[in-house]
Amino acid sequence: MSQDNADSDTILEAALQRANVAPPTALRDCAEWLDLTQPASRPGDIGAAAHALADRHVEAAAHLSMAELIESLGDMPRDPDLARALNEGVPAELIEQGLCHPAGFPGLAGRLRDKAGRGAGHVCRIADADWLEDARADAETLLSLGGQLLLAPGDLPPAETLTSLIDVAGFVGPDGLEGERLADVAGALRGRLGEDGLVLVTGLVGAVLALGEDISTDKGCALAEAILALLASETRGGAFRKAQADRLALAPRRASPRKGPGLAILPLAQQAAFISPASDGLSPLGALVEDGPDGTVPARVLRLALGRRDPDALAALEARISAGEALSEAGEISTDRLRARGFTLEAIARIQRALGEGLPLNAAFSRWVLGDEIISGDLRLAPEGFDSDGHALLSAIGFSRRDIETAERAVEGWAERRARQALQEAGINAAPSTGDMLGLAERLAPYLSLAPIARLAPPEALANAAAAQAAGIGLLISPGSRAEPARLHERMSRIHALAEEILEQEDDMPAPPATPTAAAEAPQPGPAGETRRTRLPDRRKGYIQKSTVGGHKVYLHTGEFDDGSLGEIFIDMHKEGAAFRSLMNNFAISVSLGLQYGVPLDEYVDAFVYTRFEPAGEVTGNDRIGRATSILDYIFRELAVSYLGREDLAELGDATHDGLGRGLGDAIEKAGANNFTEEAAQLISRGFSRGQLPDNIVILDKRRPSPDENADEDASTPGEAIAQALDDGMPDYLGEPCGECGSFTLHASGEDGSLACDTCGARQTAN
Repeated sequence: MSQDNADSDTILEAALQRANVAPPTALRDCAEWLDLTQPASRPGDIGAAAHALADRHVEAAAHLSMAELIESLGDMPRDPDLARALNEGVPAELIEQGLCHPAGFPGLAGRLRDKAGRGAGHVCRIADADWLEDARADAETLLSLGGQLLLAPGDLPPAETLTSLIDVAGFVGPDGLEGERLADVAGALRGRLGEDGLVLVTGLVGAVLALGEDISTDKGCALAEAILALLASETRGGAFRKAQADRLALAPRRASPRKGPGLAILPLAQQAAFISPASDGLSPLGALVEDGPDGTVPARVLRLALGRRDPDALAALEARISAGEALSEAGEISTDRLRARGFTLEAIARIQRALGEGLPLNAAFSRWVLGDEIISGDLRLAPEGFDSDGHALLSAIGFSRRDIETAERAVEGWAERRARQALQEAGINAAPSTGDMLGLAERLAPYLSLAPIARLAPPEALANAAAAQAAGIGLLISPGSRAEPARLHERMSRIHALAEEILEQEDDMPAPPATPTAAAEAPQPGPAGETRRTRLPDRRKGYIQKSTVGGHKVYLHTGEFDDGSLGEIFIDMHKEGAAFRSLMNNFAISVSLGLQYGVPLDEYVDAFVYTRFEPAGEVTGNDRIGRATSILDYIFRELAVSYLGREDLAELGDATHDGLGRGLGDAIEKAGANNFTEEAAQLISRGFSRGQLPDNIVILDKRRPSPDENADEDASTPGEAIAQALDDGMPDYLGEPCGECGSFTLHASGEDGSLACDTCGARQTAN
């Protein structure tokens, strides 16, 4: 390897580490719309494309529905399950396909899901902007279905072209553009991509903003042009004139044509996972704020822009965002009205901190933010009803649904609006017009190897298509995501709410009294195909485990069904970042829903134990687990030990406070000592006691089984039945205390007249 190649590899490796460039890949991975493009030969083809896309949406919905039907049957449904599904409306042909498929029902469901997601996108390429006027209704229909329209001059590059992304905004620092480093990286890409490759330039609008300008001004456009000229001089030896070099505080470069990759500005894929550029192609800056370790913070480009124009404005913006002042714009749900309804200053401060960390309004007013002492003490409400539903708490203290929805909209995007306002006050236009974008594209076109293509939304794109075509600029008209009509969304919301109410009413209806014959003949539903939710009681048992995993505090809350089985979990991370803490909270909710819909805890345990990610390491505060490879590993090992008796997942011995264990294998029989009975489940938490009765609790049988219990159990006459019932209910304990423990639970045991104690298990010979 030559010295030049070694230096180029070092330069590229450093740029990859800083996420300034993406590793070379096929162009289709950066711009997926290339593979979806179908040319139209006349305006009528736009309508045909819309009809074809509508048909594919119907087919995708049908395939997805059938996949969900099959998945509801389980992995290996039995014949009774299939018969029940047939009676409930599952087509017989679908069941036959599942029985015949080589991978069974799961394989058929996966195949249907693949077909549902295949071919959903469509890009119709048109040759003339006038077609949009001739077939405007068809174009709007295609866009409403999630399709796209492409108006591009010249030939498009092959989808397999070797391509690398470069984010020029990443080369701007507090001291300005790092021009020499940018030139070195461009030169290294020339050697890596070759003359047939392509460099996709991204972050250009963000770079101009980070330098304290915007593309709506001539100075901002000149900066963008100078940056692109610098790249062109390194890739293909174009001239870097003195006026351009002066704008970037660099030395000019003479033209020296060479073979190298071309430059292009194209819309990126919606799910590009290589780098996260400050801006996409010619589009304006996306988000001005981002999630940081301690909540929402201004984005890097915004900090650089305000730092150049108005450092005091940057400090004020950071203070307002961290203080969580979103309540000041929440309409009726203001701090004054909250104070009038019983909220203390401490409670409002907690809400503001949560909003400042990026939590939505619903989570900021939940139980896990406010705390039980505020909800029960200050607001006089039961905390159990507001575990994850802050909307219900706001309704309970008198706010209307309209008030809550208005506040939700005001809080959502509050930091973004404040950031744009700060830029506007500093004299920077963060939202340039479509005309500004097209004007910039026209100035950059001479430095590109193919015509620039800008992504625009339908209203602006349809109005500016003719002007873009006249300037030799391409347009990708994209609605973003498929938007459902407001009326359809509202009606489906009502239908879902009504379905939930019907299910709740059915759950609350008392079961009709069944005759013994009917009870014996009633079919017992199997686990496969059972999808109804079993709700937890309003007042439930459970436990709270506080532990530290790798130095991070973790609070695990559990809720149990009446029989002691696990029904819900909540995970609270103390002083974690908003994103990670919210992710863990929502993960716990999804696990809880799965448990209530019948997913066995064993499945979760097998899926998540020994997963590896930070935080991890030593565990303190838990007497059975000493180390964990991740938070999820710790959580599900703890649940497995406590609710499933999985001692293989525990690390420490099962010892009591006195070091004597639980008495297994001592005088009491093992089965009796470790029997967590139904009566015990009604009194204490199964998880807290880890499925074993504590040392100081003894559950006595209601009656001793008689030797002839399996004899004739049914009395022949009503009188004999009453007498037998009285005999069964009479205790047969002796009226003498046990000589070992003093309990009055002695009874005769065996034919030799020996006595046994039900409390301590001691045996003694009768006097």
